[in-house]
Amino acid sequence: MPIKRQLEVMLADAPGELAKFTEILKDEHVNIEAMSIQDANEYLLALYEVRGQTGRRVAPRDYYEAILQESAKYSMIRLITDNPEKAVEVLTKGGYQVKIQDVIGLVLDNKPGILNHISKKFGDAGINIAYTYGAGFSDSEAALFIFKVSDLRKALELFPGGTV
Repeated sequence: MPIKRQLEVMLADAPGELAKFTEILKDEHVNIEAMSIQDANEYLLALYEVRGQTGRRVAPRDYYEAILQESAKYSMIRLITDNPEKAVEVLTKGGYQVKIQDVIGLVLDNKPGILNHISKKFGDAGINIAYTYGAGFSDSEAALFIFKVSDLRKALELFPGGTV
């Protein structure tokens, strides 16, 4: 379970687009195990604001504004499927550009403090968490979380079985 092949796809930010996207996977019997959708514009706007606060903007304001306008048209989907190779094939046929990368998937005890415990273990090992997404139900004993980390091999040494 630990290493997962994550797909990243930019999807038009419009009504019905997610339905079209997921229909391609459904028709080919590809199951989505985990998914995160992020508004590209909101992410870039937050980055722009942080850069302004820190004085670390690296391009003129017009450049940022042009990117913000373009990004308003898209959302980024990150997903884990039961068959990533097939998902890439059918999504590519469907006209989507798909980026693939390895992430770590952990099944966590669904209890207070577990994410703090994992974050500390990563931090103590010098591993940066670029992002994470996951979920667990309140009546479930387990939760699934996906982590994009700076050092996948070292992370696997910390959690070799993928269960915490």
